[in-house]
Amino acid sequence: MKQEKAQPILGYDIDKPRITAAGWLLILMYLGVPAMLIGGLIDFLIQLATGRCLGVWCLF
Repeated sequence: MKQEKAQPILGYDIDKPRITAAGWLLILMYLGVPAMLIGGLIDFLIQLATGRCLGVWCLF
């Protein structure tokens, strides 16, 4: 991709698009939380099947 020099829009210099704090929070909510829930469910099922605790909560 060729980088072009920023052009003023209606007299204002606008920065290039970037991910905001709200964007990072949405990424965490949509990707992180389901991954943690699926991992916890897998750990729980292994504990039921084998009797061995593999989850993070076993450290406490």
